[in-house]
Amino acid sequence: MEHEVEFLKERLKELEELTQLSQALSSTIEVDETLRTIIESCSTLCRASYALLSLLDPQSSEIVKTLVRSREHEKPTLDHRLHSLITGWVITNKQALRTENILELMKYKNPPESIKHIGPVLALPLAIEGKTIGVLSLANRLGERSFSDDTYRVAQIVSSLAAQFIRRARLHETLFEDNVRLKTELQRQFGNRTIVGETPAIKEVMNKVSIVASSTATVLLIGETGTGKELIARAIHTNGNRASKPYIAINCAAIPASLFESELFGHERGAFTGALEKRLGKFELANHGTIFLDEISEMPGELQPKLLRVLEERTFTRVGSAQEIQLDIRLIAATSVDLPQAVHDGKFREALFHRLNVIPLHLPPLRERREDIPLLANVFMEEFSRGLKHFSPDGLKFLQQREWKGNIRELRNTVERISIFVPSKEITSEQITSLGIAPEIKSTETNNSLFDSMLSENQSGEDVLSSLEKKMVQLAINKTSGNISQAAKLLGIDRNALQRRLEKFGL
Repeated sequence: MEHEVEFLKERLKELEELTQLSQALSSTIEVDETLRTIIESCSTLCRASYALLSLLDPQSSEIVKTLVRSREHEKPTLDHRLHSLITGWVITNKQALRTENILELMKYKNPPESIKHIGPVLALPLAIEGKTIGVLSLANRLGERSFSDDTYRVAQIVSSLAAQFIRRARLHETLFEDNVRLKTELQRQFGNRTIVGETPAIKEVMNKVSIVASSTATVLLIGETGTGKELIARAIHTNGNRASKPYIAINCAAIPASLFESELFGHERGAFTGALEKRLGKFELANHGTIFLDEISEMPGELQPKLLRVLEERTFTRVGSAQEIQLDIRLIAATSVDLPQAVHDGKFREALFHRLNVIPLHLPPLRERREDIPLLANVFMEEFSRGLKHFSPDGLKFLQQREWKGNIRELRNTVERISIFVPSKEITSEQITSLGIAPEIKSTETNNSLFDSMLSENQSGEDVLSSLEKKMVQLAINKTSGNISQAAKLLGIDRNALQRRLEKFGL
């Protein structure tokens, strides 16, 4: 009888706490406050030493925010690999994970000291209409209280309540209009995991990033396609004093010349045919924050003086308006071409180049930081497989020997393809080659012969680079029977950028 009374008292206490949780959630519509309420109540109800709540992007299922709660007087810790393994398992299986020894279950070898004591774990999906929007994880120390069936039942109730209220809070914030701010906060808390490398070349770049981030000076990022220019631009913004302000990125090669001015500076209603309402331009949207102009060399010549004026006077006018608007922005530009040569050829305005070239940062191609390839490949594989797959030593060596003409972007895309099509947990060089991926390194002699051959074809003394570019464009057009979209895809550029080159070469 006494046992039954104690059981009923415990159940009544749980019911009271669940009621209080529901009332607390009903009184808030902010995502952060909702998450804190959930994690604190759940750790208390389920008697967990540690509680983690991860919120997912509804489109990509990427983790955009994680809250950690530890027992009183203990500093919260988060091991990214273990967190990824647990979250990835729950998302993939769409069901709860319950175990007495999480490190043993996940076959986590050589764990850091900070998590060696972790044992029982209970992790549940937060789901809405079959879609996982988050993961709630509870953990205790080895030898401590396990998560019983009763605890599991309570956690299920909490996770069901949590999913409903998180959805309501996220709808209130317009389904993650705040996503950029959340990702910035995550980067600040746990560091930028995608900018990795141990070679002196990339360390020098990151050292400069940490220095220039605190300034407001204009930065010009110089590097081949795929070297991570936009990633560096975001790092500068995230680590600067404008991190909480807007960050707007523009690919100059992707905007038709006729729409460029309106896209950058906006327009008034009726300013031109089709302007049915007033529209704010990218510069105005980025006010007080950072604007990133990628492939700045593709900016139409007639618009370059207007950009120069904006940078010098910090004012602009919308198309169809005479009213000047004050502007407070930080500009970061990027180019994959030789801008001084473009200036010499009359294709880029010299005054604008000097205005942009305040702090030039050269990003090394992957072939100059080949030692970083295994590190990058491992980071990307952990991201795409959620920690469930890894490369064997010979698989990493194979990747390290490739040319990677598309640099980090090509490597990342290749690793994603491998993670999808190779089913085994350890990925070897043989499995990589089975996907049609082969080493591409050519000997210096071969490269020299190819270079000499190209030079010998240039008998007219014209610009060799322009001549080769023209030939490549012509070959792509011929190969696709005049289909500009397909030709642009073959060349790895935007359709508008190819259209401008066709006009440039008179093709």
